[in-house]
Formats: sequence, C-alpha cells, structure tokens
Amino acid sequence: MTEPALTPEMIGQALMARRYADAAVLLKAWVDRYPDDADGWFNLGYSLRQLLQAEPALHAYRRAIEVGITEPEQVWLNMAAIQAEVLQDVPGARASLQAALALEPGFVLAWQNLGQLEEDVGDAAAARAAYEAALRHAPGLGRAHARIAGIDVFEGRAAEGLARVEQAAAQAPTRDDLIELAFAGANALDALGRHDEAFAQARDANALQKGATLMLHRQGDVTAQIDAMIRLFPAEPLPDLPAEAAPEVAPIFLCGLFRSGSTLLESLLHRHTGVTMGGELAYTPWFMTQYGQHITPATVNDAATRFREDYASFARAVLGGAKVFTDKRMDNFLYLGLIKRAFPAARIVHVQRDPLDTFISMYFLPFADSLTYANDFDDMLHYYREYRRLMAHWQDCFGDDILSVRYEELVDHPEAVIAGLARRLGLASGTAPEADQIIRTASVWQVRQPIHARSRGRWRNYAGHIGEIAALLRAEFPEFSG
Repeated sequence: MTEPALTPEMIGQALMARRYADAAVLLKAWVDRYPDDADGWFNLGYSLRQLLQAEPALHAYRRAIEVGITEPEQVWLNMAAIQAEVLQDVPGARASLQAALALEPGFVLAWQNLGQLEEDVGDAAAARAAYEAALRHAPGLGRAHARIAGIDVFEGRAAEGLARVEQAAAQAPTRDDLIELAFAGANALDALGRHDEAFAQARDANALQKGATLMLHRQGDVTAQIDAMIRLFPAEPLPDLPAEAAPEVAPIFLCGLFRSGSTLLESLLHRHTGVTMGGELAYTPWFMTQYGQHITPATVNDAATRFREDYASFARAVLGGAKVFTDKRMDNFLYLGLIKRAFPAARIVHVQRDPLDTFISMYFLPFADSLTYANDFDDMLHYYREYRRLMAHWQDCFGDDILSVRYEELVDHPEAVIAGLARRLGLASGTAPEADQIIRTASVWQVRQPIHARSRGRWRNYAGHIGEIAALLRAEFPEFSG
C-alpha cells in the first residue's frame, strides 16, 4: 500500500503561512515516519508551542535533543520559555537555562532570560549576577545594563543606575539598546526627583520606540474593534448552560488598562484567600487572534463552547488542576462578551486607576509592540475613551457580575478592600502556599515592596508637560478629580 504524499515542501509551506495546526499534523506524521529527524522534532515543538500545547511541545523539543540536533542550547532556551511563560514552572525553566549554559557558557540570550526569570521570582542578587554574566560576553548589551539599573533603583542606588545607563548609552551598538537604556535612564531620573529631565528622557525613549515599532497604532482600528464587540455581544440575557456543559473551572477575570494595579491586587488576593494566581494567562487573546475574525452572531454560541472547553483544558495544564484561580490578562476587557457566554457565572473584577497615573506609568516603560498606544499621550487618551465606552457596555450587559476595585483605595486600605472583594467573590480566608511565584509585570520590583502610595498622584510631577491631557480627562471623567 502506497503511503500518502508527505514532503518537506508541504511542511515548509504550512510553517511559512503560520498554519501551525496543519504544520503540527504534518510534522507528527513526519516524525512517525522519520523518528531520528531532529529538525522535524524541533519544528513540531515550535508548531505546538504556537498552539499553546505546552507539554507536547516540551516532549518534541526533548526528542530533538535526544536524536542529536545541532545547537541543542537553542532548544533548551525554547523549552525554558515555555516553562516560564506558559507553565510558570520556575525550577524547570531554571534547569533548562542552566542546561543551555552548560553547553554554551557564552550564550548571552540564555543569561538574559535567566536574569529575567530571577527578576520574576524576586531574587535581585541572582538576577544581577545573570545580567553581569551576559555583559561579560556582550559588554554593550543595553538590556542587561538597563535591567541592572532597574535593580539599582529598587535598592535605593538610583544615582549608580543612572551613571551605568549614561556610560552604556555612549557605547550602545543598536537602536534597541538605546531604547532600553533611554527608558532605564528616565526611571532613574524619576527616582532621583529630576522630573523635567526624566520626562525629556522618556519622550526621547518613546520617540525611538515609536520609530522602531513594527505595528503602527491606528486610532480608527481601535474604534472599529470596540464597535464590532458591541455589535457582536449586545445587552441581552445570557443563555442557560445545560448541566453537562457546566465549566470545570471557575476563573476570576481581572481586567482593565495595563498599569492599573492588577498585579498588586492578584498577589494580595492570593495571600489572603489562597486562591491560585494564574497571572497573565495567554489563552484568551490567543483564541481571539486565531478565531475571533470568524465569530458572527450565528456562531457565537459555538465559539463560546469551544472557548470554554479549550480554556479549561489550558488552565488545568498550566495551573496543575486548580479550579478557582485568577486570570489577570488585563486586555481581556475586550472579550468579556465571549468570556461571559462561555462562563456565565464568572465574576469580573474591573481594576481602575487614575488614568493620568496609568498614562505616566506606561510612558516610562518599554512596551514595544505589545501596547502600540503607549508611546503617545494622544493615542493613550483615545484608547482610554474607547476602553471606558466598552466597559460601560459590558456593565449594561452583566451588571453586578462586574466588580470594581480602585487602585487608590487598595493602597490606602488594602486589608479592607481585599476582605470586601473576597466576600463579593465568595472566597473564604486561606493560607497561600510558599513557593517561587512568577510575577511578570513591567514594575516587577515595585510590586515586591511593602504597599505604599508613592505612585499615587505621580502624574503631578509631570503636570507641566501633560496639562492639556489632564484637563480633558478631569472634565470627561470627574470621578478622578480628587
């Protein structure tokens, strides 16, 4: 019997077209036929990674190493990324990075990723050591200098951090290095109270970032996206789920604008109730990227069914079978219509913060292509208006199922706010287990400090630079006038 046609060209075409589901099917057949093809196993791992199938991807990568792939340190690096970013497996990610470095001690990207991992779990000394190791092999590496400067600021040595940044910037080999260093310098100047200089540095950093971005921000695209969500999910009663479709998980979705305090809220909720921290789970935006354009009023219920089943499966794999957990992927506010149709009993926690403080926080951080509106105050203002318009629609749709938490109240009265929120969520008091916990946020060191209100009203340090935006926001959203 003749075997069906299966060629490298077919696989290559699927990969080039980013048809990863097709590529994975073809590659599974390929490695069944040619089990010693290391590149086949690697490409299978890559395809499964794009499909968020973490454990199967790790298996494929391990097989690539076992059958003798060239440059196995690159495979270990890919495995570490899955373990850290998807599975939140700190020991596994650390072991994979160390395996890569044992093979290639000068592997700069592995040292960088190890530094980031140690930052994410709050070990400043280990993070500094990893970044310094990267610099021994690449002295001009802007990101490593910038991250060490951030640790300096955290440890109260902002002047040392600024000196490091200024010296590194004079020798930065690439624009990406300059961008990282410019943002780090702006934050060091901010910590030193040199606010006019800090704003000028941030403005330069954002101009560099905006010039380098691969994804231009278009305000009209944002408006069209919000309009489409409102049309697709009108205010109407949610359908009753049949008993056999009852969700196996009970996620608590935290949403709002990035830089609004969700990481602090999630960590406090975890500390006081023991609820599992899911962090920024990647599944919802991935699902919408893959399937969102195909959802119509006629297919909404089918999409919700698929989302419910696949989200639950993903969460079980990532969170070790936890039933109740937080998902703080903040841009999930875009998709609450689908989320509530998939999980009608889900509670939504809308985290809000004075938008001016949010804007300043965004402006001082290098988000690259992930937040295309963060480099320009006019774009931030437009995005904020559209976000509030959509949240008003969801409030009309879901009413009391959306619970609001203000960042300012959280930092002023953390115990009371968390206790009240826990009651509304039906969570009992509990003890959080001790373990390395990844906290992936742009202000990783700030969130690990004792609760303070120093970031509250931070925008006033820059009032002379954003006065027009401040006046517009205060007029349109008077609840933030205090």
